[in-house]
Amino acid sequence: MVIDFHAHCFADSIAASAIKKLEAGADVAAVHDGTAEGLVGHMALCGVDKSVVLPVATKPSQVRRINEWACGAKSDKLTFYGALHPDDEDFYSSAERVKESGFRGVKLHPDYQHFYADEPRMMPLYEALRDLGLVLVLHAGIDIGYPVPVHCTPVMIRKIADNIPGLTIVAAHMGSYSLWRDVDEFLTGLPIYFDTSFSHHALGGGAMADMIRRHGAERVLFGTDSPWKRADDEIAAVRSLNLPADDIDKILYKNALALI
Repeated sequence: MVIDFHAHCFADSIAASAIKKLEAGADVAAVHDGTAEGLVGHMALCGVDKSVVLPVATKPSQVRRINEWACGAKSDKLTFYGALHPDDEDFYSSAERVKESGFRGVKLHPDYQHFYADEPRMMPLYEALRDLGLVLVLHAGIDIGYPVPVHCTPVMIRKIADNIPGLTIVAAHMGSYSLWRDVDEFLTGLPIYFDTSFSHHALGGGAMADMIRRHGAERVLFGTDSPWKRADDEIAAVRSLNLPADDIDKILYKNALALI
């Protein structure tokens, strides 16, 4: 079994324009058309049994509409996390609606949503997520489409973890894309999850396996960042890591089962 914990798709009406804009910003080609149907087709081609779709609202006004779309698009192949925006004046009620709608967590992207992950104003919002039992997935590290300033660093994530005990955090891109020395110093071994998305090509198999050993395979989730990486290539990369077979299974699906 394979669960892709970090995937993206868009409503049919905006998928083409969203993909075009993101391709241009990051100078990377998408591997499918960005629709839910395109994602499911890619999963079937590449051997992925289920994907967790992580929508991001770039404006507060998008939150309700995105979550309504996600509720309608979920299937036995696609599990959705909810969208929230930190500038939503009704953030707490929106978070409660996310919970009531059956979402297990939310995705926040500090670069796209224009906040620093450890801002004091964010701590009460993280507390609300913790108290509601919602998982927080954070884009972490450099975003190749928005390289500077970096809005979510390992030091910032450490501050969140220290200040909001009990919050389940998934730090995407192996803790923070391209900031892996700081990940080792500030995050390795903490009770937070990393995901593997969009990282193997930059880290290499040896460095990724070493990071996983230090952090613990039970806290690592397989992710592709679809449509920005082919799922079959990413599965092969994880399977090629010099790790015990049970650790590979934890990464590819066992750990994700607790979060979906």
